[in-house]
Amino acid sequence: MIKANNDSICSAVPCQAVIGGYMIRVLLCDDNAPFLESLRGEIRRILKVHKIEGVIHMYSCVEEIPEHLLSDCDIYFLDIDFEKKQYTGIDLAKQIRTNNPNAIIVFATNFIEYAPEGYEVQAFRYLLKRDIHAKLEQCLLQTISKLRTEHESIQINIAGEILTIPLVEILYIESQAHLALIHVLKKGTQTTKTYRFYSSLSNLEQELSTQGFLRIQKSYLVNMRRIRKYQCNEAQLDNGQVLRVSEKNYAENKKRYLLWKGRR
Repeated sequence: MIKANNDSICSAVPCQAVIGGYMIRVLLCDDNAPFLESLRGEIRRILKVHKIEGVIHMYSCVEEIPEHLLSDCDIYFLDIDFEKKQYTGIDLAKQIRTNNPNAIIVFATNFIEYAPEGYEVQAFRYLLKRDIHAKLEQCLLQTISKLRTEHESIQINIAGEILTIPLVEILYIESQAHLALIHVLKKGTQTTKTYRFYSSLSNLEQELSTQGFLRIQKSYLVNMRRIRKYQCNEAQLDNGQVLRVSEKNYAENKKRYLLWKGRR
């Protein structure tokens, strides 16, 4: 593991996707066995056509799902109504979301009236079972595209060695004289770390604006994944830190943030 102290001066290497070789992990849960088997077959076909490596876990009963799979998978296709059960797919999704905040959850159901409840668990899509064959491929490819974004990184050179920083771990990038400071909060920790390197914030903005980064003022380029509130000329990050937002571009930037958030 490459280590760097807070005083390291680094140079930037362009962003790149690092999902190559990554195995997509999918979990299916539905009490309709024929539908479940058909769904697995369709997903296998789509992955094969698009040359995407993946492993699919399939369960017809929630109680049979190993606990580790509630946090280890990337994409979950869930039924909502389980016959003769006291729980629903919404209940399962809440458990998954608790264990796996970044999980992509798709509901495949006969009952679209459940859709409003999905907002609680940030469901990515609802697919009606009668439309599943027509819409599954587009939905699955969209989830994989989202995963690719989540696995992209920036690489920086520290004392001649390359350090890869996942974009999802970056809180924000700060401009300080001729330096850029990347403030990172690693997954599962509460400790931030700062890496310094020679670069202009304008160059980084040009490179990262399509990757979910927003220039909220002259000195800050913020990772929109990490914003929890954007209001009253402030951006509150998910670690509790609050950054001031430029009044001049506040309305435009808030619109960009809301549009980005709505696409997720």
